[in-house]
Amino acid sequence: MLQRYKIYLLIFILGVLSIKVYESRVINILWVKADMAFHSGKYNIAEKYLGRIIKINPSEIDAYVLKAWLEWSQAISKKETKKISSALRTLRIGQWNNPLEYKLYLEEGIMWNALGNDEEALRAFKIVYIIGTVPYARLYPHKLKQMGKKYEAYKVMKKIYEKTKDELTLQCLERLKKEINT
Repeated sequence: MLQRYKIYLLIFILGVLSIKVYESRVINILWVKADMAFHSGKYNIAEKYLGRIIKINPSEIDAYVLKAWLEWSQAISKKETKKISSALRTLRIGQWNNPLEYKLYLEEGIMWNALGNDEEALRAFKIVYIIGTVPYARLYPHKLKQMGKKYEAYKVMKKIYEKTKDELTLQCLERLKKEINT
């Protein structure tokens, strides 16, 4: 009886492994097809392939980011405002499935920045500051500075520098200090 359970367990494990190998191959093929569609200018088809990748593997962060970028950049270039909603939906699904992946919030911030919505860009960049890494965390104080909130930007940049002690953040901090003092 125990031997039979071992055999069933082995069959189950091999089945799961074969599904994972199959999924990996399908995802690789879909990435190639998405890339080919993108380079052929067939952006809607590329979006569909990226959507299929996301359905198969919801932790495929780059698929969300690229799909959202395709959507919001078309909203700008082709004046398709519905694409903004699609991009936001893509990012929200990615954020729901992967709440600690800063790249999803980074892309959202870049999108809002490109669309001229400073408040939404600032909100997204603040999340990047909280969960992201340098250099991306510095986007939040840079956005604060751009919005005229130099003292707030200085305080945030100082916190980043205290954590990282990197030279570039120090240079940003010193520039902000000069701007505040002038």
